[in-house]
Amino acid sequence: KAPPSEPEPCGLLLSPFDPAETEALVPAFERRLKAELPEQYRTFLRKYNGGETPNTRFRIGEVASDLRALYGLGAAAPRYHFDQLGKSRILRQGMLLIGENAWGDHIALKLSGEGAGGVYFLYHDRTPRTFLPLTEDFAGFLARCESNPLHVRTLEERRASLRAQGREPTPEIEELWEQEIRRLSGLHPEPVVL
Repeated sequence: KAPPSEPEPCGLLLSPFDPAETEALVPAFERRLKAELPEQYRTFLRKYNGGETPNTRFRIGEVASDLRALYGLGAAAPRYHFDQLGKSRILRQGMLLIGENAWGDHIALKLSGEGAGGVYFLYHDRTPRTFLPLTEDFAGFLARCESNPLHVRTLEERRASLRAQGREPTPEIEELWEQEIRRLSGLHPEPVVL
């Protein structure tokens, strides 16, 4: 009998949040939600605790989007922490909001009923507010995401690009660039394996 094969990494590169506390935090989060998380997603939170997903995109059915981050618990970045969403925004119509794109649209996970475990997309600015089905499960969603390697453009590259357009960078824009360079340089994307 052949030994079991190792799971293949998906095309998503994730800069995970610190998962040190997630063994205790995940069950507490489930109690707070009054719902059990699908096993694939529970495993993901315990192993990676969400994370930022620079240069990541997906195209599934009628939805084509970037993916900025998947939310986390405990030591997650404040902007992408479940607690920052507030209870009314975490759960909507039996869906757990689990991530977002650059425009504020959401990735959601169905927690119960028909299609439980499925991943959905919610545009933040469309009415009616309809969850669009993406994949039957979380692993299927991850498999459909593709990340390009992270290249952090230097301050010099950014200045040259702006000057090529006939404009000079202001001190304010350079300060914003420096902040972004520091933040992006701290990310260390890695393949996700459930």
